Amino acid sequence: MAAKSALIIDDEPDVTTYHGTVLSDHGWQVFTANRGADGIAIAREKVPSVILLDVMMPEKGGLSTLIALRKDERTKAIPVVLVTGIQANLTADFEAFLGRFKTYNPDGYVEKPIDPDALLATLDELI
Repeated sequence: MAAKSALIIDDEPDVTTYHGTVLSDHGWQVFTANRGADGIAIAREKVPSVILLDVMMPEKGGLSTLIALRKDERTKAIPVVLVTGIQANLTADFEAFLGRFKTYNPDGYVEKPIDPDALLATLDELI
């Protein structure tokens, strides 16, 4: 088993595949989920080193998923990096939107499209 593991929760299968490939190519063990509820279940079972969490998802969105992860004793200490295509320079209410997440202490934030080197650096800082 790899020393570092990541759970990628994103509703777009192409995104989970891309991010997963970047990480696995650099020695990470990768788990993926395309729904928030599935991601929570995997996080409880596998307890990964870090979670990459898409902000905008149908059904159980990023905020609801983050809240559930933080409230669960098995997952509350896992670092969570929020991933979103919402760009700060394009969204007037971006700070207010992101502020809703801050209460639940995300450990990092990256914008799509992800720069692989920046992603790896962010994750290495967290674990």
